[in-house]
Amino acid sequence: MGRKNTIIIIIAFAILACLIGILIYSKTKIKFYDDSYKREYTYSGVFKTFATEYNGGNYIFESTILDKKEATSLVKAFDESRKQIIKSSNKVTQEKINVYVVHDNRLVGPVIENDALFLPQKYLDEYDYRYWLVQLMLSKGHCRATFDEYKTIFNLKDIDYPRQFSTEGLSKEQLKILDETELFVDGNNNYIFKGDGTKFIINRSKLDDDTCGKMMDLIQAEATTKKNLKKLLEEVSIEKSMYGGDVDDITYHIENKGGRSYASTNDAGKIEITLNDLTVRTLEHELMHGFFAEYSDPNKYWIEEGFCEYVGYILYPEEQMVEYIKQFAVDDSYDQGDFKHYLQSKKYDDNGIVKLYYDYVVNRLYQRKDVSDYPKLKEKLSINFGANEQSNYYGIDLSYTEAMSFTAYLLDLKDLEGLFDFIYSDKSYEEFFGKSYVELENSWKQSVSE
Repeated sequence: MGRKNTIIIIIAFAILACLIGILIYSKTKIKFYDDSYKREYTYSGVFKTFATEYNGGNYIFESTILDKKEATSLVKAFDESRKQIIKSSNKVTQEKINVYVVHDNRLVGPVIENDALFLPQKYLDEYDYRYWLVQLMLSKGHCRATFDEYKTIFNLKDIDYPRQFSTEGLSKEQLKILDETELFVDGNNNYIFKGDGTKFIINRSKLDDDTCGKMMDLIQAEATTKKNLKKLLEEVSIEKSMYGGDVDDITYHIENKGGRSYASTNDAGKIEITLNDLTVRTLEHELMHGFFAEYSDPNKYWIEEGFCEYVGYILYPEEQMVEYIKQFAVDDSYDQGDFKHYLQSKKYDDNGIVKLYYDYVVNRLYQRKDVSDYPKLKEKLSINFGANEQSNYYGIDLSYTEAMSFTAYLLDLKDLEGLFDFIYSDKSYEEFFGKSYVELENSWKQSVSE
């Protein structure tokens, strides 16, 4: 009887072990279901897929690039990597992941979009996909800090930092900026450089060696200029602008195709700036537009443009430009010595020489001398709204350089706080300055003359 009971117990345990094994197998077995997804980048279309949900991850594979046996191995490898990242990093922002393995080898890199990673097949064969899983789960872009985190998580040594594109010709300072700036790629082959809320977006086709260097200069100049402008404008209580947009959340679209650069707000109220040249002065000008709040009198728009020029050319001039102007100041051959002679009638130091140079250019215009080398005298603001209820004067037909010089003159009269008080008030020139616009214009022209 005892032997019989023993046999029964052994059989029961065997059946239980089988049931547990079957249960474990059913839970760990990867089951795929047929599906499709719509792709709207690079080339659009609806593509057949098979997909699975496994241990907190969704994995989707285009049907044409691998079979389900290969996909099963990949899902297990993805899952092991996911668990290792969760275990080894305290910077994980999302544990549940979505990974698409796609056929689109025309992408310049894996695309991380919201909570999903789109991984072109070639990046499975040629690179370590775990690096992009780290970026996805830590919500970070490609940069030195993210790469170092990836190496620590997977205990990797003696591996080179990967470059997304050629960096030939970049200075040490430019390389440092590039390494510290998070880089993302979107599905339209745009590179997105991101730092402290600001994004610079440029298409792959436009990013050659020269442009890459200029981009790094712009990224550095943007951070420095924004910090300086915040400090400067504290006294007039301007922190957020463009009808409520946040200057710490600006997207720059780098077109670099000539023509007009401009600032605007999108449907979500965020500031967007399109740059059609890569000079620091243009960035400073358009960034300053981002700080302007809404004002009621559109006739004062030209003062906004004048102050933006003032920021780019006079307030924060490029050192190279200052050195050029200092050379002109002692050059008898430059404009037949006109500029040298002009300066002799003025009191100035090196900090004021840029302003005087543009005053000289404006004065040259009014003296009907040759100004063909000064294109911004030809670029008119073209803002002529006419009289309105808030204003007793008409729109003014000025060039950007004239607007800058006149705005600088108004700053001399009323300082920065006074200038912005005037812009945001409903007062006319005469009510605020005690002189009509015509009287102020004549005084300004007198001030820039010899």
